Order: sequence, then structure tokens, then C-alpha cells
Amino acid sequence: MIHNLGEYLKILRQNEELITINRFVDPNQEIAEITDRQASLPHGGKALLFENNGTSFPVITNFLNSKKKFALAFGLDNMEDVETRISAFYEAISQYHTAGKFLKKSPVSELAQYMPRTTHAGSCQEIALFPPDLNRIPFLRNRPFDEAHSLYDVPFIMKNPYLNSYIIESARIQWHSKTTIQIRLEPCSHAAGFINDSPKSRIPLALFLGGDPLYTLTGILPQSADIDPLLLTGYLRKKAIIKAPCISQPLEVPEESDLVIEGYIDKNAQTVPAASCGEHTGFYSIGGKEPLMHVTCITHRKKPLLPLSIPSLGLNRSMVFFSKALSVFMEIKIEQSLATEVRKLCLPYFSSPGSVAIIAVKKFYPGQIHKVAHAIWGSNLTAFNKLLIVVDEHVNVFDPDQVNDCLRKHYNPSRDTFFSRGPLSITDHASPQRGFGGKMCIDATDKCVPVPHTSDRGDNPCLFYHKSEADPLIGHPQARILIAVDEEINLKNLSMCYWIAINQADPIRDVRIENGVLYVDACIKKMGDRGVTRPWPNVCCSSTETIRNVDSYWERLKIGDPVRSPSLVIQPLLRPGNAQITE
Repeated sequence: MIHNLGEYLKILRQNEELITINRFVDPNQEIAEITDRQASLPHGGKALLFENNGTSFPVITNFLNSKKKFALAFGLDNMEDVETRISAFYEAISQYHTAGKFLKKSPVSELAQYMPRTTHAGSCQEIALFPPDLNRIPFLRNRPFDEAHSLYDVPFIMKNPYLNSYIIESARIQWHSKTTIQIRLEPCSHAAGFINDSPKSRIPLALFLGGDPLYTLTGILPQSADIDPLLLTGYLRKKAIIKAPCISQPLEVPEESDLVIEGYIDKNAQTVPAASCGEHTGFYSIGGKEPLMHVTCITHRKKPLLPLSIPSLGLNRSMVFFSKALSVFMEIKIEQSLATEVRKLCLPYFSSPGSVAIIAVKKFYPGQIHKVAHAIWGSNLTAFNKLLIVVDEHVNVFDPDQVNDCLRKHYNPSRDTFFSRGPLSITDHASPQRGFGGKMCIDATDKCVPVPHTSDRGDNPCLFYHKSEADPLIGHPQARILIAVDEEINLKNLSMCYWIAINQADPIRDVRIENGVLYVDACIKKMGDRGVTRPWPNVCCSSTETIRNVDSYWERLKIGDPVRSPSLVIQPLLRPGNAQITE
């Protein structure tokens, strides 16, 4: 049974899923480049342990990017078992909620044995740094135009200001000074709500890294405020999680964490401008302001290990295999609390989790698809969705061919498309306003009404074309959706096309319907274009210099045959400028 990161690494070694790199690797872009190459291999590559990065904290990357590693993190044999375990947990929660019997500390509940417990001190406090010094922690600079050193998907814990409960979420953090961190919170997150509602000006906060590898997932999975966030981990491990009180803040953290950063946010203090950094969308972030976390104490194990997430390249998702497990979780939550007619949910890997969703529903009355769409857009769990595709309950939403078949046979853009506006992730650069933009639902369910120009040839109903083409419909009369992309995009690379389409278009501004065809403008925009009020970011990829440096010492790393840098596929998409396009 896995209880800390060291035990997980032992299991990875036993299964030949871990590569240890003893040579010094620069945290400035080179760790990210080597991780990108490993993650681009078939089946997601192996986990990487960088023992020498200039600090006393070894770094682990790519530790969940394969079906096998993901299942091993859960202590199970395969992804199907992972999905079954997650489903069983939330079904048990649902039964107790429905029966009105589940209480957080109920001694009669079978889940009570997995509720977190508290001890006086933990292994995460073997060493305490007073005064705190963030310069000792390996903040990474992953991309050439990053304006700050940062860490991604860092779990943090925060208390509800009114109830004796807490939440765990994840955030991107940026180094600001040796005692302050910029922390990015989505406006509609529980944490942002707690800060806004708190009657006190100082809100305690604790970041924690390492420990059980499932803690990384705990921070990413959307949580309900009425369920203890560590209960799922305890249930999966069949053992209650032990927490230790923080030294300088009134909080408790998992005692087997490798690193804990304690501090507070002053809600009355001015926010600071956010530095541009590469995001999981495959583009740089631009603009915005973020609160500062004032660090009061840093504690860690004697031999700490830090699991770090590297922001994805556009075609190289760092957590591809997490998307299906997340789909299972969201599917259960939606069916239980939002829309009981939802049967299956798929969150495609080519987009940020949740921005695109394909759902299968049991439809039996008029207006039901509209009701489901608005329920999803109106929930905190799925508020960031901007493209929703709905199919019938018998369709396998994870099979692109079946989904395309539904679009080809049942989708009429003029009749089956509707739009809305609402909150989006602040990393969505295509929205006219930061964190707010358009949403679109495509109803591809069977309406027992024939769709004109239906083809039985199995053609893709979604056609990508270069904007310079005169008439893209020539030779493709069956196309239902036409998506214009820039000339640099390789139309044969559908993964690249889908990635560009979802990130470069706003459903309200960039979509129109003419003569029964849905047209999408997924080209680069600039300030002054219709509806464009913000600068446009560049794509993320490694610099040519970094690629050459890694090539030059690859053999000395002793990690296998040379791997071509996946950034070479992205580099042709770079435009003049830095993080922000200047043309």
C-alpha cells in the first residue's frame, strides 16, 4: 500500500517505470524539455527523477502520464479498476446523502473509518525553516518567454471561514520574493469564495507537495464543499489520512507530505500584476492580477521529494490519462446532483480539463438538451465548459468515430446549435474578457427527423481549412462544421487542429451559421479586430538553444535512445514577439 512518494517511487522502479537522472539538469527550461520528450513517447513514457537540480529537493516529473503509472499510483492493476473505485466511492456518498444518514463524523457510517485523523506532529516537519526562504525551493522556468519561475498544480488547503471544514484545491504559484508567492485562483473556485466571504483580512493557507501521489489529484478534482477532501484518498487507500497541525498557521496538512509552505493571504492588500508564463493550454498567460501569499514557515522531510507538473505543449498533454479518470468522477457528480439523465461523459485530452465535454444523455422530452446544458454551465463543477456536444445514451463518447457519426446523421447547425455566455477559465485567452466569454452546445442526438445532405461514406463532419481557401465546401458537401485555421497549421494533424480550434475561438464572437453550415474562425486575432479586447499570446515550446543543449548531453544522461523534441512541431507556429504576439 502506498502512503508516501518514496513508496510510490519504489513501485515505479520495480515496474521499470522510473528513470533516475544523476547529472545536473538546469531548472531553467531543461527539466521541462527532457520531460516533454519523455512524455511524447508512446504510452506516455516513464517518470523522471532529477536528483541534481541545484537545490536539496529532488524533482519528479511525468509521474502520472501513462495508464500503467496512473493505475500504480492508485495501487491497482489497470485504469478500469481505478474508474470502478472512484465510482464506488461517490455512489456510497450518494447513498448516504439520499438516505440522510451521512455525517462527516458519524460513527455509524462505514466511511467514518476513513475520515482524516490528527496527530501532534508529522514527518513533514522534520526540518523547519525560520525565517522562511523560498530561494531554497526549485521553482522552474519552463518556457523561453516565461517572465517568472513557477510551480503548477500545487495542492493547497484552506479553511471555510464559517464552518469547521476545509477545502483542497490546486493552483499555479509564482516566485515573488524569498518570503512571498503569487498565487492564482480561479474566480469561481471555493478558495476564491472563502477569501471573499471571510470576515477576517488574513486568510491562512498551506501549500503541500509530495506525500501520497493521490494528493496531486485531490487538488485537481473538483470537490463538493460538504465532503472532506481527504476522505476519497483514505477510502482508496483503505486507511484514514493522518494530519499534522501547521507550526505557524491554524491549519492541518497531511503529515507525510514532503514539503509544506505555510502562510496567509491579506484580502485587503493590493493584488500584483501576474507575470506571463506557459500554461496547460499550450499558450502563454497574459495580463491579470493575483494576490500575494505571505510565507510564515517552510517545513519538509529530511529527504524530501517534490512531484512537479510541467505545463503541457499543445500536442503533448502532460496528464492525458488523467482525463478519463476525471471524466468518470465528473460523470457521477453530474448524474447525481446536476442532471440525472446524463449517462456518460468524456473530457477530450486536447483541451484543458472541462473546456470541452461530450456527454451521452437519456432524452425523452422537448427542451431536455437545453436544460442539461444550462445545468452544466451553471454548476461550479463544470462552469468552465465552453463547448458541449450531446449524443444519445447508447453512444460511446470516448469513440471519435461514433461521435462523428452522430454529428453526420443527426446534427443540423441551424436547428441544433445554441449559445450562451458565462464564466470561463482565466487561462482561456480567446474569451473577449478575462474569465468571461461564450459557450456553445451542439445537439447531436437523434430527433427522428432526417438531416439534409447526409453521407454514409464515414466522412468527418468537421472540416479544417486554411483561411486563404476560396471555397472549402468544394469536394466536401457533407461537412457540418468548417473551421478556419492559420496557414502554418498542418491540416493532416487533427490533434493539432482540434487543439488550435478550442483555444483560438470564442463561441459568440468567432462562430456563425450560414446555409446550414457552422463556420468557426480559429485563426490568430489581434487588438482592434472585431470583439478582440486583449493581446494575443504565443504558443509554448522550448527554444532552439535549449533543444540543442539537451541534444548535446542526452547520451550522458543514460536514459535511452535520443528522442526528438516535440517542440520542433510547435515552433513553426511561433509568431513575432515574446509571450505576447506583436504583429
